[in-house]
Amino acid sequence: MQKNEPLRIAQVLGKMNGAGVEQVVMNYYRAVDRERVNFDFYVFSNSAHIPAEEIKSMGGGLYLMCGFRMPFRYLKTLTEQFMKNRYDIVHCHLGTLSFIPLLAAKRAGIPVRILHNHSASGGKREVLRNIAKALLKPISRYFATEKLACSWHAARWMYGNVPVCALDEPTPPKNSALVMRNAIDTEKFRFDEKKRSSARGELGVASGTLLFGHVGRFCPQKNQHFLIDIFSEIVRRHSNSRLLLVGEGADMEVIKARVIAAGLADKVIFAGQRSDVDRLYSAMDCFILPSNYEGLGMVGIEAQCAGLHCLFSDKVAREVKVTKNAQFLSLKTSAADWAFGAISMAKLKRRDTSEEVAAAGYDINIEAEKLTRYYLRLHEEKGRR
Repeated sequence: MQKNEPLRIAQVLGKMNGAGVEQVVMNYYRAVDRERVNFDFYVFSNSAHIPAEEIKSMGGGLYLMCGFRMPFRYLKTLTEQFMKNRYDIVHCHLGTLSFIPLLAAKRAGIPVRILHNHSASGGKREVLRNIAKALLKPISRYFATEKLACSWHAARWMYGNVPVCALDEPTPPKNSALVMRNAIDTEKFRFDEKKRSSARGELGVASGTLLFGHVGRFCPQKNQHFLIDIFSEIVRRHSNSRLLLVGEGADMEVIKARVIAAGLADKVIFAGQRSDVDRLYSAMDCFILPSNYEGLGMVGIEAQCAGLHCLFSDKVAREVKVTKNAQFLSLKTSAADWAFGAISMAKLKRRDTSEEVAAAGYDINIEAEKLTRYYLRLHEEKGRR
């Protein structure tokens, strides 16, 4: 790093498809002091939603990689690029698959190698993936010098029974894992009546209709199959209801077929990947996240910031509850009971909870400053001499 130049951090991601992990990194990138630290992004070339112009406008670098289908080429290219750019810090967000970029960073002589876990174990539909994760966890840990996670739950899942501390802990115990919160722009996600009116008009949702919402990739983790069962029960009890599904993913067509088979095609809105999710939260009356597992569930933080009453599965990390608006139900509970809870919550009075979310430690401006100081401390303590 030249004098007066920002410390550059290599942020290693997989596909940038507008999902939670990418949003976390971009939220922090928009908020960090880019005169002190800046980011270079290493992402898969087959990503669908790379904010290339925004990254470049903020002084960031962007490197498109071949991905894990060609692991040896990926490792070789990463190693060469890391050596060329001479980073002091590489920050990997690929979970148990981070061992490949962390190995590349070690081979390139990078002294600070951060493993950042955002997830946990899968459900019954992901048995093989769970086995692979269990086998790869110790390998990823071996090549890392620093341990981060999005929650206490995610930290313990990845790193085992180690001390877990806040990111700004001045003297963390040896071998500890630090929690870097999935912070958001609380002003952006604050409930707005104008956003609600315009979004519901765009979606064709009448003012008296109960709108239930869900944001997430269409995949086994997010458990949209069960969500459709829940919504079927909701319609049986409250016919003037709609369901808004925001996101894309491999299971989308299967879920669409399930919706048609259930006779709900006129009541379910597939909104696709959106850049205006804050507007859609304001349009909703209740948020449902029946995930099979979550490291945290950033969408749950966003939904609570918008003043929504939220119904989470018991497989979502308890740390997601930052307001009194959030409740948990077991996935063993019937869809009918989930429906009863969701309808009851949708009819409750809405209130501004954005300050509560900020006070719980999820204000991006405060947390981004903590991350900046964390990087600079690591650079000072362990960087190249």
